[in-house]
Amino acid sequence: MKRGIWIILGLVFFVVCLVVATPAWIVRDILVKQQPAMAVGNVSGRVWSGQLDVVQYQGITLSGISWTLNPLGIFSGVPVTITVNEPVQGAGKIGVGSEQTLQLRKVNVDGQLARLLNAMNFPSMGFDGNVSLVLQEAKINAGGCTSMAGTLTLNTLSGDIEGVDTIAPVTANLRCENQRIVLDIDENNTAKVRGLVRISVNGQMSGQLLLTPAAGTPLFNSLTQFMGRPANGKDFILRL
Repeated sequence: MKRGIWIILGLVFFVVCLVVATPAWIVRDILVKQQPAMAVGNVSGRVWSGQLDVVQYQGITLSGISWTLNPLGIFSGVPVTITVNEPVQGAGKIGVGSEQTLQLRKVNVDGQLARLLNAMNFPSMGFDGNVSLVLQEAKINAGGCTSMAGTLTLNTLSGDIEGVDTIAPVTANLRCENQRIVLDIDENNTAKVRGLVRISVNGQMSGQLLLTPAAGTPLFNSLTQFMGRPANGKDFILRL
């Protein structure tokens, strides 16, 4: 019995040493094999803890990526902690479940709106500001979003439109609907911004936003100039 225990401990020690010593380029090969459409740059470090200089996937480019493997996270389905430096600064726990489902937990991201939109190939149209994302959990596969719980907050906003800075902060609750990510915007903000925005797996957006700034404010006057006077005299409608 004691001999069996020593054999098991020896095997465990061997596996741990193997993982610690295995070079990080193995990770790149696994990523490319699992996701042929993903372009992966140079890697350094070890499987246990390493760095990726750049990753491109579905038109989005991320750089300054590092990871740390946590064996205990295997039991919760998210054994890897990842940090990203560009185009946003963020960190979170990640794993791959059944049917190649990407699992995310405890994700926190902070960045600038213009840089994020440019990274996603969306025009910023002269707008910028600070954006933060908090995800309690999310599951995404090739078909789209299967579950999500979190918030997306526009903390500040700037642009060429007078009064646009008064829109922020605006917060949206995140969820999934028919494999699309849904932003349910809370109207508890100065300009009474509210509505739903749906984002498909290929990045297409649809939905409707309503803005109800106080009459006579710079924002109300600017929106009236660009969009015309609202039909009901108060609600500006923006369809995506």
